[in-house]
Amino acid sequence: MGLHNIYIVRIRAVDMKKLAFVLFFILIGSFVLADMSISEPLDVYNLGDRLYVSVDGLRGTNNGNLNIDLVCRNSTVNLVRISARAFSGEEDQGYSIPYKILDYEDLEILNLDSIVGNCQIISSLGDGIVSSKMFEISDDVIVSGSLDKNVYNPGDAVTVTVDAIRENGANLNGFVESGNASFFSKAVVDGAASEVFIIPETAEAGIYFLTIKAYDVGTSGVLNSGQSVVSYEVNQVASSLVMSLADVVAIPGEVFTIGANVFDQAGVEMNGLVVLKVISPTEESLDATIDAGSSSEIVFPLNSTVGTWRVFTSFEGLEQVREFEMTGVQKVDFDFEDSVLTVMNIGNVLYNKTIDVSIGDEIMTLDLKIEPGEIRKFSVGAPNGEYEVLIDDGDTSISRQVLLTGNAVSLSDFRDGNFLSMYPILWIFLILILAGIGIVLTIRYRKTRTVKKGGFLSKILAKLPGKKKVAQLHKVGVSAGGKVRDKMPEGFKSRVENSLTFTNKSPAVQGLDIKNYSHEDKSMVDLTRDKHVGAESALVLKGEKQRSSVVAIALKNHDSIGDAGKEALSKIVIESKGKGLIDWRGDFVFVVFSPVATRTYSNDGLAVKCGIEISENLSDYNRKFKDKVEFGIGVHSGDLIASKGNGKLKYTGIGNTISFAKRMSDSDSGRVIVSDDVRKKLIRDLKVDKGKDIGENLTYIVSEIKKKGGDQAKLRELLKRQKATD
Repeated sequence: MGLHNIYIVRIRAVDMKKLAFVLFFILIGSFVLADMSISEPLDVYNLGDRLYVSVDGLRGTNNGNLNIDLVCRNSTVNLVRISARAFSGEEDQGYSIPYKILDYEDLEILNLDSIVGNCQIISSLGDGIVSSKMFEISDDVIVSGSLDKNVYNPGDAVTVTVDAIRENGANLNGFVESGNASFFSKAVVDGAASEVFIIPETAEAGIYFLTIKAYDVGTSGVLNSGQSVVSYEVNQVASSLVMSLADVVAIPGEVFTIGANVFDQAGVEMNGLVVLKVISPTEESLDATIDAGSSSEIVFPLNSTVGTWRVFTSFEGLEQVREFEMTGVQKVDFDFEDSVLTVMNIGNVLYNKTIDVSIGDEIMTLDLKIEPGEIRKFSVGAPNGEYEVLIDDGDTSISRQVLLTGNAVSLSDFRDGNFLSMYPILWIFLILILAGIGIVLTIRYRKTRTVKKGGFLSKILAKLPGKKKVAQLHKVGVSAGGKVRDKMPEGFKSRVENSLTFTNKSPAVQGLDIKNYSHEDKSMVDLTRDKHVGAESALVLKGEKQRSSVVAIALKNHDSIGDAGKEALSKIVIESKGKGLIDWRGDFVFVVFSPVATRTYSNDGLAVKCGIEISENLSDYNRKFKDKVEFGIGVHSGDLIASKGNGKLKYTGIGNTISFAKRMSDSDSGRVIVSDDVRKKLIRDLKVDKGKDIGENLTYIVSEIKKKGGDQAKLRELLKRQKATD
C-alpha cells in the first residue's frame, strides 16, 4: 500500500493524542523534504468540476511508485500511480495530471458522497511525502425563489423567478422543478429561470408553499442540487350568496325567518355581515344586517300590505332576490271609553265578521265591515246600572265592567246618526256657534270688498256704457292717485310711483314683446337647463339612508370652456349616465347612483362604468377639437339620505361620501380614480394601479373593466357541483 496508505490506516486507529503526533510527523517530513512541492487547489469544488494537480521536485528510485491521492474524510481515491523508476534519480522533475473530473466515471468510484466534504491532495514518492491545503468538495446548489407579489386572488397569474448558483460560485446550468402548491419543470440557463402558473378559480383561501428544486446532471445521474421554499396567500373571495326563507307565505304578526349563507371560491362558508332589505308592494322597506350563516326573525306588523314582497340580500357585490306572499289577516282591537265601544281594524284587509256583544244576560250580534285602519264607535246602553260587557269575534275578546244608562239594552252606531238623536242639545249649540261665526265673517268681507250701493263711483259707472266706463275709470284712478300723492309728505313723494297705472300701449311699445321675449341669453350655454338634470343636493329630512355611489367630475377649466365644449360635455354626461341622476354644481358635475332611483344595490359597477365612458368620450373629444375640457373623475361609495319625488332625486351626503369623491376628481387629470371601498367591492371586475393617497385614504387608477362572462360560467359550474353533492 505504500507509506501513505499505512499512514491513513494509522489515522483511523489512533486516538487524539496519536493523531496529533502523526500530524507533527507530517509537518516535519514536509519540512525535511521541502524540495518536493504540490500545486494548491481552489477553495471549493462542486461535483463535476475539473481538478488540476501538479507535483515538482520528483527524483526517481529503484523501487516504489509515485502516488497522488485525493483524501476526503475517511476515503482515499488514488488519482495517479506511476513507477518511481520513471523519474531520473539525478535531477528534479515535475509531473502534472491533465485534470480529473469529480464524477463517477473519472474517479472510478461508486459513491460520490464519499468525497463530499473537506479534502486534501497528498503525493508520495519513495520516502518523500507532500500534501496540499485543505479544500472543500460540495454537491450543493444555492437556490433562491421569488414571486411577483405575496397575496393573490383565485384566477390570478403567479410569476416565479429562480436563481441557482453552485457552491463554487458558478451559475448553474441544469433544471428546476417545483412541488406542493404547483408543479412545473424547465431548464435553468446561466443560473436563472422563470415560470408563470395560474391559481385555480376554486383554490381554497390560505397560505400556500411552493418548493423549488434546482439541479444538474452527469452521465450517471444528479451531481449537484439544492432547493428553497416560497410561500404566498390566496384571498377568500365571496363567490355565491344563498338566501333561505322560512316559507313562501308570511302571516302578519307571526315570526318569519330569513337566512343567508355566503360561500367562497372553494365552496367554504364565509363569515361577515349580509345586508338585508325587505320591500313591500308599496315600496316601503325594512333594512337590517345579519351574520352570514345565521338567520333573522322578523315579525311583520298586522297591517302589513297584502301582496308580493321582495327580499334583497347583498354581500361584497353579490346579490340575491327572493319573493314571498303576505297573507291577509282580519284583526280588530276592542276598547271601551265610558259607554262607548271602539272597534279599530288593525289588520291588513277588510274586517268582515259578526261579533257578539253580551250586556248582562243579553246577547246581541253586530255585523261589521271595517276597512284597514278604520275606526268605528258604538254607544252601548242599558237600564241604569253597572254591567259586565263582553265583546267576542271568535279570535279577539275583551270583558269590562261598565256603567250604563238608558231605557233598554241597546247598541248604536255613531256613523248611523244615532249620536245626534242622543245628544240633540249639544248639536244645536254647535250649529249656533258655527252660524254666528259665519255671519261675522260675511259682514267683514262685504265691508272690505263691495262698492257701496248708491255711492259716487257706482253712480258714475252705472251711467257709462262699455268702453267709456274703462276710460272714465282710468281718469278716476289717476285723480284718486293724485289726491293720495298730494297728501304724502314731500320727502316720501319722490320715492313712490303712482299705484294706479292704466295704459293702452301695446306690449311691443313697452318693450314687453311677449312673442319674442326670452329671459335667456341665447349666446350662453346653461349646463343645468336640460331635462336630464335629476338630482339635487339638499337637506333631506324625510328620506331613506342608503348605500349609494357617486361619480364626481371636476371641470378644471370651467370658466374658459367655450360653448362648443359645454355642449359636448352636457351631451357626453347625459349619454353616459345610465341609471344615474345628474347634479350640475359650478365647477363640478355629480352623477348619483342611489337605490331609490336605480332599483338596485349594485351601484358601484354602474358608477365606474359611467365614469370610464365619460372619460373616454371626453378624451376623444379633446383629441378632435380645440375647445378642450380639462377634467378629472372620482368614484366613491357611501351613505346618502335620499328621497325621490316629481322625477327628481334630493339627497344629503353623510360623512365624506360627496367630499371625498370631489377630492379624488381634483387629484388627477384625464383619468378615473376610485376609492378603496369601490375597489374592494369590484376587486374581481377592475384592473387598477395604485393612485395617490388622499389623507389616510387609498385611491386607485382604473385601467380596465374585466369581462365577466368566464366568471359567470365558472360560478354556474360551481353551483352545479354543489347541487350534485347535496
